Amino acid sequence: MDAELMEKARARLQAWHDGDLSALEELLDPDVELFWWEPGDWDCHSRDDVLRLLAERRREGANRAEVELINAGEDVLVSVSHTVDRADWPDEPATVIRFRDGKAIEIHQFKSREEALAAAASPS
Repeated sequence: MDAELMEKARARLQAWHDGDLSALEELLDPDVELFWWEPGDWDCHSRDDVLRLLAERRREGANRAEVELINAGEDVLVSVSHTVDRADWPDEPATVIRFRDGKAIEIHQFKSREEALAAAASPS
């Protein structure tokens, strides 16, 4: 992954975890899709849907985490969240983010770093 895009993603994801949801908007393609680890109501099919869901999750306290980014190949990164004060949540939920032209086009969430790294290694 391009170092500049990696740093941009790091800054925007950490900003969201620190409470600034608007920082993510520029990173997301208008047609971005987000898939939760279990198909359902949390799946999203546009930037507006993703931002709405993340705003909801923030109100629930889900953004309290430190972010670790792993370069997982060309235009792919894995974001691992080290959660804080969430006994009901996996210790290291992780997200595979696929990019095109500098914008996130697919976000797929997993319960663990290992699951996400395995998925990142497979073509989308």
